[in-house]
Amino acid sequence: MAIDVEIFGQLAPGVQRRQTLDLESATSVEEVAAHLGVNPEEVGMITIDGVQSWMQDAVPLKCRLCFFPPMSGG
Repeated sequence: MAIDVEIFGQLAPGVQRRQTLDLESATSVEEVAAHLGVNPEEVGMITIDGVQSWMQDAVPLKCRLCFFPPMSGG
């Protein structure tokens, strides 16, 4: 199973910001984060194909998974 992953901000220093992962089996967002070294406590928002998602969600085939740091604005 191949998924495109993008990590925004400084969630995983030293990890390539954009990459494609080939996964052996179905997995959760949390398992992908662990594989990449992304600390779930530092993640502000997750999207799968542009839809807000959660750490417990399943990662579908051929998706785009994005991790964002907490955001602030005014």
